[in-house]
Amino acid sequence: MTEVELRIVEGPDKPALHWAVAYPDRHLHIHFDTFEDTVDAHLDRMQELGDGTQFELHGHRTSGLYKGWPFKGVYDLETRSGVLKAQPPAS
Repeated sequence: MTEVELRIVEGPDKPALHWAVAYPDRHLHIHFDTFEDTVDAHLDRMQELGDGTQFELHGHRTSGLYKGWPFKGVYDLETRSGVLKAQPPAS
């Protein structure tokens, strides 16, 4: 199966993102609404891009059709939008 791209239309705020990354042992999930589906995800890491409103996100989905799939994405805090690109887990 190939990469799946989901467009985020509403997502979490900055404290929720930081909280999810800061406490991986708590298995906190963050929630994204997309055009295609709602996505709950475990966030492994995030990296600020430029001015502090955009972030590169890495994690894996914890719900839905593509549960367990790792993703990489770009997320904008000002618009609460972005893109998640998920691929099937390596076998």
